[in-house]
This record gives sequence, C-alpha cells and structure tokens, in this order.
Amino acid sequence: AAPATPPPAAATATAADLRPISTPAPSYPVAALRNGTSGEVQVEFTVGTDGSVTNARVVRSNPSRVFDREAVSAVRSWRFQPIPNPVTTRRTIGFNPGG
Repeated sequence: AAPATPPPAAATATAADLRPISTPAPSYPVAALRNGTSGEVQVEFTVGTDGSVTNARVVRSNPSRVFDREAVSAVRSWRFQPIPNPVTTRRTIGFNPGG
C-alpha cells in the first residue's frame, strides 16, 4: 500500500511573508530634534489581507512618549503586498537626530 500523503497545507502568511511596498519614515518631533534626543519605539501592528496596517500601538518606547505619536502615525501609513490572512507583527523604529 502506498503511504498516505498529507493534504496540502493552507496558505497561511506569517510575519516573514510580509513584503513592504511603502514604509515612509516617521517625522522627527521638533523638540526632540532641537534637544538632540534619540530613541526607539517598538510598534505592534496588524497587516490586513489588502496590505494595509491596522491596530498599530506602542509596545515599548525609550524615552517614554517622546516619539510614540510619530512612530504610530508612520506605521499606519505603511503598505505591504496583499497576503492571504491578517498578520500581527512588531517592528522597532529608531530615531537618531544625526541620521
């Protein structure tokens, strides 16, 4: 008897499957730029089947709350190639006044 072959796996996207189309950088807060403040914000977000970003939220930021609004605003404008199912992922965005 031939061994049973497993059914094909359903196409399920993961964070590794995300292909960015457009990821504009966040604006630098004027006060932070003037003070030479650098930092980073980790944002968790979901990419929908159409490639748009939803449910963006700050998971961690250093310094706290200095760059949060700009990071979330930038992530909400990002676009990815369409995927078969929504995927939630996290990305860290760095802010460096010299960069």
